[in-house]
Amino acid sequence: MSDPDSLPAPLPDPEPGSAGHRRRGAFPGASADTPRRMLTSGRLARRFALVSLMLGVLIAVLIGASLYAVSSRHLARQHHANVEANATLAARQTEGVVNTIATTVRELADNSVLATALVDSAGKETYLAPFLRSFNHIASVPVAMVFTDFEGEPIADNGRHSGALAVGQADMAWLRKAIAAGRPAATVVLQDGTHFLLAAEMLIYSRTASPEGALIYKVPLDAMVLHPEAVLLHANETPPPVPEGMVAVTVPLKVPDRLAGLDLRLRLEAPGVPTAAFLSWMLPAYGLAAAAALLAIYVGSRAVGNHLTRSLRELERLAGAIATDGFTGQRATVRGNDEVSALAKGFNAMLDHIAAIQREREMRAAEEITIQRTLAERAEQARAEAEGSRNEAERSRQEAVMALMVAERANAAKTHFLAAASHDLRQPVQSLVLLTSALGIRLGDHPAASLVGSIEASMDALCRLLDAILDISKLDAGTVSPNVQAVSLGAIFARLEGEYRLRAAEKGVAFHSVPTTVTLNADPALLERIIRNLVENALRYTDHGRILLGCRRARGSLRIQIHDTGIGISPEHLERIFHEFYQVSNPTRNRGKGLGLGLAIVDRLARLLGYRVHVASRPDKGSCFTLDIPTPALRAAAAAITAQTAERQPEPGRGMALVIDDDPLVREGLTLLIEDFGWRVLAADSAADALRLLRKGSKTPDLVIADYRLEAGATGLEAIRAVETALQAQGRPSPLSVVLTGDTAPQRIADAEASGYRILHKPIAAKDVAQLLSEAARPQGAAGRNPGAAMPQD
Repeated sequence: MSDPDSLPAPLPDPEPGSAGHRRRGAFPGASADTPRRMLTSGRLARRFALVSLMLGVLIAVLIGASLYAVSSRHLARQHHANVEANATLAARQTEGVVNTIATTVRELADNSVLATALVDSAGKETYLAPFLRSFNHIASVPVAMVFTDFEGEPIADNGRHSGALAVGQADMAWLRKAIAAGRPAATVVLQDGTHFLLAAEMLIYSRTASPEGALIYKVPLDAMVLHPEAVLLHANETPPPVPEGMVAVTVPLKVPDRLAGLDLRLRLEAPGVPTAAFLSWMLPAYGLAAAAALLAIYVGSRAVGNHLTRSLRELERLAGAIATDGFTGQRATVRGNDEVSALAKGFNAMLDHIAAIQREREMRAAEEITIQRTLAERAEQARAEAEGSRNEAERSRQEAVMALMVAERANAAKTHFLAAASHDLRQPVQSLVLLTSALGIRLGDHPAASLVGSIEASMDALCRLLDAILDISKLDAGTVSPNVQAVSLGAIFARLEGEYRLRAAEKGVAFHSVPTTVTLNADPALLERIIRNLVENALRYTDHGRILLGCRRARGSLRIQIHDTGIGISPEHLERIFHEFYQVSNPTRNRGKGLGLGLAIVDRLARLLGYRVHVASRPDKGSCFTLDIPTPALRAAAAAITAQTAERQPEPGRGMALVIDDDPLVREGLTLLIEDFGWRVLAADSAADALRLLRKGSKTPDLVIADYRLEAGATGLEAIRAVETALQAQGRPSPLSVVLTGDTAPQRIADAEASGYRILHKPIAAKDVAQLLSEAARPQGAAGRNPGAAMPQD
């Protein structure tokens, strides 16, 4: 039924005798609009709807058939791709299982501890048999495993003695052939209708490099395939034909070289086209879609028919509104090119003149609104860009803060790690150094004394690494204070040339320093340490050509330069060579090429002295390291430099030493070494133990050596103070007191240096102990406190 609101307004009654009057009079007692409504909204609309429905059915059939054909082909291709993907995934999983089994068995065959246990009959019964039985399954796959001697006789197995999986006589006969060949082997055998992977690994004796036994293992092929519909094929097996209506995908496996000859392949079979699955959901879906489309066509057609028949009523309402209220911008809707459309065009032609003025006014208003909207959008865009810039700046600032925090945490973690690692290494290294020195003294001219020299050489390399870490820790702790005095740069150059010229000549490199009369105010030891490390670095990476050491005056500074013709440095490495443990051309960490700490120490020392060090280099051409010293450090005139007196190694006297250390090995090593020098030793593991020994004896110790870290959180500083307090209470003199520490944490170093006692860092050598004994034996050496020593020099 039509909407009552959409009915046209009644027209005025026609004049008597007119055609309209005659038409109205033709149907007495009936409304004149009723036949028209029935004609336009009923029959015509229904006929239009039926024609549209027939066309929709035809189109739906054609589209459905096309979609069915396209979907069938696409689904078939997708199904085949899925089968290939499943086969590839199953092959990768099977590869992982095979590689895990082969790797595990190879590691068992290469295990020297297990090989030793195989020849130990008691060990096989107590711990080897349970260990081997834990390998009944590898990667959830059952495995039979047997260890044999070089003649193929069984020694031990993993407990699988029954079923087809057990290693039988035929398998052992095959193993003996593999042992005779002297190399790993693998094959596939068929037993009781099941294919098994049979492989052997050789047990190679490290001294003769010959097989001293073998490890044979047996694995069912099907157990290594995780996909239920896949099978594992090998080189000696002919693939079965593909059943009709099925598709098969074969993927080769990537296995270790010793299994490559088996040509293992994984095969997966699946239905060729999933027709049943396709029909189960595709045809019902197409049917529902077609029914919905036809219903929509019918409803839409009825609506369109009703809409077409309403055009005349709309035109009647428009004419009545204009006649009653005048023209207010109404327009007749033109639909198509029929008579109703022609009548609508006539109405619109009469209204064009009136509408032209109103359209021009509306266009101007629209242009004004557009301009205002454009300006508003530009202002909003500018505000958004400014807000985005502020947000980006804030985000960049936050990222910079976070990056700084991460860098600080990383640097703190690195320092903590170096300190902990250095301390934990110094304890056993100290024991080795002391025990090796005591052993060398006791061996004398014994033939085994040469081995002590080799051990000491290895200890020296390790001590150099620990001393370098200690130097960096001291610099980070801020305990190194420059001792500024007049320094002759020419004397340093001459001393270094005399020291390194012969070493350079042995490598075929010419070393030369340019004489200079420059005198400057600096710390002589630290300045020489910087130059020495740079010369060491140049000599280490120069195999031919020359090395030149010299200085020149520049604007506002003095430049000390070391030129070399070595391997050079690539530009991407220049910023990182001053980092700890970073070496450009030493991937194998060869000790002969240094430790990667020399340039890091140079950088820290230069910053401590207010200098600047930088480098220019070209690969395969050489490098030039430059040390910039500000001009105020230079002296106006050369000053006389007092020659350093040679260090005298005093002879240790006889006396008594008190050693306090909670590490038994370090305590024993110090005791043996001091006793070898003819001294008596009181060894204690704590302050309380030391006080107990002092109360029992009547002789006052001449020397106290205490470890910084003692058990239960105590420190050597506390132990020394307790000993001094006890001796003072008895009226005895205070001995020479030394704190021995292996800690390189910056805070710990600073605390130890601030105590005022002499600080020695582990590992200390026999000459250091002899020096302490000699100082303690002197009458003036009784004072136990002295400032901490500076950084050890090379």
